Amino acid sequence: MIQDKLRQVYGLDKYGSKIPEWTEDLKYEFVKEVIGNKIYEAREWINNMNKILEELKDKVNVKGWIFSREMTSFIKDPYRHLVKKLFIYFHDLLRGRITVEEFITKGKQAINSSFSSNMRSIYQIWGFSSIILLLGDYGFNVVYPEHKYLNFDRSGKQKLGIIPPNVVLQRLSSAFSFFLEAPRPIAWEDGSDLERVWRLYSTLRPDMMIYRGFQIDILDLENSDIPIKRPSYILEFKELDNWWKRWRYLKEYKPLSGNEWRARWIKGLYNGLVEVLNKLPEDLPDFKDSKSKRIREYEIIYLYNNIYKPKDKGVLASRVTVSEEIKTKINNEIMVIDNIAFNYNKFEDLVDDMLRGNVVGKGEVDVTRLAYKFALERKDEFLKWLKNQGIDNIDLSNDFNY
Repeated sequence: MIQDKLRQVYGLDKYGSKIPEWTEDLKYEFVKEVIGNKIYEAREWINNMNKILEELKDKVNVKGWIFSREMTSFIKDPYRHLVKKLFIYFHDLLRGRITVEEFITKGKQAINSSFSSNMRSIYQIWGFSSIILLLGDYGFNVVYPEHKYLNFDRSGKQKLGIIPPNVVLQRLSSAFSFFLEAPRPIAWEDGSDLERVWRLYSTLRPDMMIYRGFQIDILDLENSDIPIKRPSYILEFKELDNWWKRWRYLKEYKPLSGNEWRARWIKGLYNGLVEVLNKLPEDLPDFKDSKSKRIREYEIIYLYNNIYKPKDKGVLASRVTVSEEIKTKINNEIMVIDNIAFNYNKFEDLVDDMLRGNVVGKGEVDVTRLAYKFALERKDEFLKWLKNQGIDNIDLSNDFNY
């Protein structure tokens, strides 16, 4: 039993400076007991994500991609990454600061939380890449970032006081700008700045937003409804089985002054050092916890739709099949794409909707798209026409790119 082995290491070293090497194996054993066969599913998902990212290199001229440090670690070695999450708790167990039961509870929470978070990010990136891949079939290419590396780590992106896109795809005069997990807070210096940007802390954050056109910054603090420009599409990805049965807890964020923000930060430092100091100062300020509201997971996309009022529509992308009952509850305004698994062609309806009216008015015929198809269907005739225009040596053996 893992509990018996953990009791053997409880209180081994008061200061945790002399840790036996064999205890590392115990952490791996604990992770394997918690995760079980789900580790094989993780490796399968990682392979699916890597595969579609590789396809983007030829399709839309992507040179590479950058993940967050957290996700890079998980992708490289899921087991090793989850073992890292036990470091502090295991050290406390060795020092006798927490009991075996406390370690098991906290360790399981840390492992499951990290595993779920990374699996969600993997599926989100796979879905994001699927849409880009399908747009590549219609001649769209990456024009931003200019170095052609997709950056999936948004940390620090808003330090300049703007909210930039993850990627922009363009074909002639048509473009789409993609934002993952936006809006996020931007940098501020004092209380007056914080007051202006507070809505960026309190507003809900969809998995992805898509804008028509080249949008280098979507921040709009003058907007009375939302602190960003209205998106064309909002997308929410659902990777879990029976995700609609889950509850989502939404916090109510009351505005903070710059002074209260600083005071909360200082209190957090004291709380973090309580073990070293062995006593908290008696005059630390008290702060009321924010209230939370509980809603069903399937209601979140409807809530996003009401808040951001996308110009085109909200989209819910589910890895598994969604029942008609849930689809009805979600609302007719939402496009539901379900039973996706890892079939990127499931996003064709969304891409068709995006392309519809992208060159001319919405609801009218997309002449550019039709011309593209016509050229591919009648290659010889098209090549002859190009030659008469003084254009030669054009290879149409592969997908045609603008």
